[in-house]
Amino acid sequence: ESLMEPLLEYIKSKNSLRLLGPKEAKDRAPTLALKTQIAPQEIVARLADRKIASGGDNFYGQRPIEAMGLDADIGVLRLSFVHYTTEQDIARLIDAIDDIL
Repeated sequence: ESLMEPLLEYIKSKNSLRLLGPKEAKDRAPTLALKTQIAPQEIVARLADRKIASGGDNFYGQRPIEAMGLDADIGVLRLSFVHYTTEQDIARLIDAIDDIL
């Protein structure tokens, strides 16, 4: 939760990102799905260039994505936390997304 909080605050501050699901870290699994203004696949490729793993797809959730008013063919950007994610990883991710957007 403490690692996710800075990323959630960053996302909330960006008009170009829309967080799907609960807004508070305590209410979330360690995975974030975001609607982006740029195609998520482009963001994934640009993050990969910086050695940051992410995903861009509908992740077999066509109906829920469409129910949220999103295009399931475009999908969402998915960011996941694992047990070895560090504060530095989150700072690097935020910097990278800021550069991309």
